[in-house]
Amino acid sequence: MTGTDGPDRSDDTAASLAREIYWAKEGDPRPPTDLDSIRDRLDDFGHRMRIEQRQLVPIGETLLGSSAGWKRTIKLALWRVTRFSTMRYDRLLAELAALNGELAHRLQETEEELARLRDELRGRGGEGS
Repeated sequence: MTGTDGPDRSDDTAASLAREIYWAKEGDPRPPTDLDSIRDRLDDFGHRMRIEQRQLVPIGETLLGSSAGWKRTIKLALWRVTRFSTMRYDRLLAELAALNGELAHRLQETEEELARLRDELRGRGGEGS
């Protein structure tokens, strides 16, 4: 065994431990997953995508800013040159969010109808006994 084998194993062990700690730690709390909150979040996302579709530079885009003016100018110029290709995807994402919201609404209606039918079936079962 050479002296170089020890640090490599130690580095692998440290990297493995760091990876395990990263995945084991608690992340941000998950948002509620009930159908109403999912529909609201999908509506908000679709609305934001429709707004961003019409903007040359989306509000709050921190990657396009820079303390050096020349860097900021170059970043904005490149963004504007390539923006035409991504505007279409903003619209498509907004439409997809709207479709998912409609599916969530229909799922909620189906669950309510299923609960009503189960109650009705229990009522019939109770009468026949």
